[in-house]
Amino acid sequence: MDQRGSGDRHERTTAGGSPAHVRCTPPAAAALFEIAVLDTTSEDGRPRWHTIGWGVGRGEADSIAETYVTRPVCPYDAAQIRHNGHLVGVHRRPAGRTG
Repeated sequence: MDQRGSGDRHERTTAGGSPAHVRCTPPAAAALFEIAVLDTTSEDGRPRWHTIGWGVGRGEADSIAETYVTRPVCPYDAAQIRHNGHLVGVHRRPAGRTG
C-alpha cells in the first residue's frame, strides 16, 4: 500500500497564509529511549526481549533499566536501551543475585 498520499494533502498555514510544515513525529519523540528486558521465563525455555517502557533522555532510561536488573524480587538478567532502533546501552544483573 502506498503511504505517500495522492496529492490531495492538507497543509496548515501560518498567520501569513504560507504553508507550514507539520511533523509526523513530534520533536519530543527524538528524546525517547526504548527499554527492553530479557525474559527467561517463557514456556518454551527460550529467552525473549520485551519492551517494558520508554525513558525521556538517556539518563532516565539508564535509571529505569538499572532498576529492573537490581530490584529485590525477580530481577531480570539484562535490560537494553535503544534509541532510534540502535542499541546504546546494556545493563546486567549483578553477579550473585538470583532473585
